[in-house]
Amino acid sequence: MEAARTEPTGSSSIRTIAIVIGVVVVGLIALLAFGGGDQITERNGTLGKRVPLVQGMPLEGLAGTSVNSDGEPIAYSIDAENGSWVLVNFFATWCAGCIVEHPELVALEGWGQSNNLSLVAVVFDDADTAAIQKFFRDRGGNWPVLRSPGSAIDFQISLIPESFLVAPSGLVVEHYVGGLSAADVQATIDEFST
Repeated sequence: MEAARTEPTGSSSIRTIAIVIGVVVVGLIALLAFGGGDQITERNGTLGKRVPLVQGMPLEGLAGTSVNSDGEPIAYSIDAENGSWVLVNFFATWCAGCIVEHPELVALEGWGQSNNLSLVAVVFDDADTAAIQKFFRDRGGNWPVLRSPGSAIDFQISLIPESFLVAPSGLVVEHYVGGLSAADVQATIDEFST
């Protein structure tokens, strides 16, 4: 006759804890894979709030730089855009999504001239001014481009390209992550304008 096996004390408790941890981990993976992840990447604390301050000297050598009567560059401030729609775009020249998105921004710039929309770009982690100048020279675009490291923090940037649509009231009404289409921005403006 064979003797009955006995497990050491505490062994079944350890096994139960391991099973519970395994189930929790699998559940979290499933949540992220099947829908929970979108909520994490799209959540942004600026939506519905006053636009954070965007200001600074536009990079020189770009078409969108405003100058005074003496030919000196004028500092950009989003507060000066009060009463207009503004699209704040975070980009970098090395960002593949930014390259794909850029023609949509150029289209929006043309549309915006007769629809009260202006654009401003904030360079994200791209120190090469010559590369930025070449990026705009090769791809078009005539809006101010700023280095404003604090803006990336204020807007809670997590993935470029990212853009924020600011209503004439100064409230952030839309957040675009990973690229945008001109048609979507135009539709949002039309929706809020009616």
